[in-house]
Amino acid sequence: MQVLKFGGSSVANSENINKVINVVREAIKGDNRIVVVLSAFGGVTDDLLEAAALASIGDLTYKEKLHLIEGRHLAAVRELIPLDKQSSLLSRVKKRCNELEDICNGVFLLRELSMRTRDIIISYGEILSSQIFSEKLKSTGIENDWKDSRELITTNSDYGAAVVNFSITNKKVVEFFGATNSQSCILPGFIAADEGGNTT
Repeated sequence: MQVLKFGGSSVANSENINKVINVVREAIKGDNRIVVVLSAFGGVTDDLLEAAALASIGDLTYKEKLHLIEGRHLAAVRELIPLDKQSSLLSRVKKRCNELEDICNGVFLLRELSMRTRDIIISYGEILSSQIFSEKLKSTGIENDWKDSRELITTNSDYGAAVVNFSITNKKVVEFFGATNSQSCILPGFIAADEGGNTT
């Protein structure tokens, strides 16, 4: 099995994403099984952190920042996915962005941004980018499974600087990849969950 990790600059725009698609296409030639791990689109993590910080001090412009983040991901779907396959993914992206806004609304109302809440907010960048990438791959004829990394990687509860529990994680990873027949799997990078299921 080969693991390919792509950082934010590799998925910063549609042109770069298409280059990554070509790398993946080459990697799966033959019977190679691959795992593709994706960062958030370039700059999105910083934008999420800025939105969260603005909400925590009661600055309503956090909503504008969230609107721009949502618009960027919706635009990526429209640029990358054939028109007849966009509807479901656009709905999923919108749902995720609504969840994100709800969390930031809570931060705004409480004027409080804990490390735990911060971890949840920035996880949306990787979740969105990897789901869009997974659907882009499918639209080019490359079947794949998208898997939430939080279901595979277990950490302690040191939010912001969590440490992986390898004994639990390794067992989950072996079980998952032993049970799937997919030649390629797409995972959001950077994120995991503690033993209580909280995002880290």
